[in-house]
Amino acid sequence: MSQVNIKSGGIVSFITKVPWMLFIIGFLLVSEYLQITLQGTVGYAFVTVAVVVLFIEMFKSGDVSPIIFLLDQFWAIVTVILATGLMTYLYFVTGKEPTFFHWIGFAIILADALLNPFNSFRTALRNFDVPG
Repeated sequence: MSQVNIKSGGIVSFITKVPWMLFIIGFLLVSEYLQITLQGTVGYAFVTVAVVVLFIEMFKSGDVSPIIFLLDQFWAIVTVILATGLMTYLYFVTGKEPTFFHWIGFAIILADALLNPFNSFRTALRNFDVPG
């Protein structure tokens, strides 16, 4: 009897293993650390990156194993905590008002934390042929 081993590698494997929402937090932290204003081209680049990351995270949340689902939820909670900490730091410590781009980034992080469990659950129901 022959045995067939299928290895899923490449880009899809890489995409599913990386917590992409941390790039949004990293972008905001780097811009704050380097004193780069998010107005103009940098802000629009940030919004573009954030939307692309949201789509990647939505792609990741379909057809996942229970362990991957729990890891995805862990990273979603961590990014919400980090984003809340960053917004709190900006307002209370540095005295800066968060800009429109900060709020967009925070909204995308919250959307990821709220929508991806629903997408995973919907996909699981579809896989079990549950009508609805």
